[in-house]
Amino acid sequence: MWVGVWLIVIFALGGGWLPAQERVPLVEGPYNRLVIRGAMVIDGTGAPPSGPVDIVIEKNVITEIIPVDPVSLARRGPGFQRPTGDRVIEGENLYVMPGIVDLHTHISDRVPMEYVFKLWLGHGVTSVRVFSIGSQSPEEMAAEKRRLAAPQAIAPRLYIYPFWRGSDPRLADSEGARALVREWKAKGIDGIKISGKPGLYPDVLKAICDEARKQGMGVAVHIGQDGVVPMNALEVARAGATTIEHHYGYAEAAFSNQTVQDLPAQYNYLDEPARFRYTAKVWLETDLEKLMTWVVPELLKIAQETGFVMDPTFAVYEANRDLMRVQTLSWHERFTLPVLMDYWRPNPRHHGAYHYAWTSGDEAVWDRMYRRWLEFVNMYKNRGGRVAVGSDAGSAYHLYGFGTIRELEMLERAGFHPLEVIRSATLEGARALGEARLGIIRPGYLADVLVLEENPLADFKVLYGTGVTRFTSDGRAFQRHGLKYTIRDGVVFDARALLREVEEMVRQAKARKP
Repeated sequence: MWVGVWLIVIFALGGGWLPAQERVPLVEGPYNRLVIRGAMVIDGTGAPPSGPVDIVIEKNVITEIIPVDPVSLARRGPGFQRPTGDRVIEGENLYVMPGIVDLHTHISDRVPMEYVFKLWLGHGVTSVRVFSIGSQSPEEMAAEKRRLAAPQAIAPRLYIYPFWRGSDPRLADSEGARALVREWKAKGIDGIKISGKPGLYPDVLKAICDEARKQGMGVAVHIGQDGVVPMNALEVARAGATTIEHHYGYAEAAFSNQTVQDLPAQYNYLDEPARFRYTAKVWLETDLEKLMTWVVPELLKIAQETGFVMDPTFAVYEANRDLMRVQTLSWHERFTLPVLMDYWRPNPRHHGAYHYAWTSGDEAVWDRMYRRWLEFVNMYKNRGGRVAVGSDAGSAYHLYGFGTIRELEMLERAGFHPLEVIRSATLEGARALGEARLGIIRPGYLADVLVLEENPLADFKVLYGTGVTRFTSDGRAFQRHGLKYTIRDGVVFDARALLREVEEMVRQAKARKP
């Protein structure tokens, strides 16, 4: 029996009331028994698609996956009965894949959380690792997670990894750091995000990682330039970090003729334009042969011992190599709140808005850096390394939900097969979170499932909330939309209805703006 409330979507794509026959429930379930019948399955392991199959979900768990192709049906004989339940989703010509796990997120206090959550769910993001929720304290973040744990909460599953701030005097030594890890665990916090000192002091980082492992917590590390010497990517991974965020620390680990980056005397780490110029240039100073033939094997050895996962977040830096492109993305008009566009415009007072003196030369350096970075990550994956998906959306014209799908495209551009991309977006993210029953379509696993009308392996662009534009042979344009339902913990969300609500929020915000 379905329990819960029906939330009616009242505004259509361009505003106004939907005709009564088109009104749809925003969220339904969980059901005692939900069946997705006759769909093709991309299971998230990297295995090829398989189908048709009937998928049975009981409350929030996948309980059966039943092949119903002609050969399988013939083997079962004439007495075989297809499963049924409280709700049946007819899956003929549909695709099913696991929900997307986004390992690198922040929730801005400049926008309503409802806006962010609906964008995520509307793009198939069912689990997020959250490093900050506005200015909330770790305790407040943990309380927010508990509040959103209700089955019908319109939000992905949250994993809370607050920033490790330097204001607490206990961070001055390793024993104090261990005590703070235990304190955070007792408050219901899932892990720790470290960026710069004091967390990158070698003794402190090792203590944090060791204690976090004992407590069943994760550690995500952004290797700031203020801590990359001596804690480059190899040393951070050896210390026991669960993930390394972004691209920092890898190039420095492959220096051959130097031990520090060639920075000018007037360089200032707190000057954001300078910082982001030189974080790209370091990739042009590194020894590429050493990077590929020594750093990659060393990382793989460490990963075998620690479970280390790479979280590159390619897409968040695209403004640095093509600012005009990201400023004019097609979805900004319909889905980006004006307050975000205002914040992203170049402004020395806003973090990440450092493009007020950005040049074609800066973009050229970043473009050259990307070629090396993409090749490095792809080689790491090809040798057996684990790579996950993180968007870091919310800055530099990089919108929630849309940014996650862009990260899938970037992995494909790096050289990942589409099946490898989906594995990174699902199974690898779940592994990094320590979730043994998440990230693949399999009996006994949690029912985080996406139901799609298009094959994402053929084109990840169909996952965008705007869909993808196609053309008939006579030149007429039409839209293809991939995602139909996002199922999180057995609860069914109408992905397109969620996005229509986001559009209405944007329309109203623009109407209020002077």
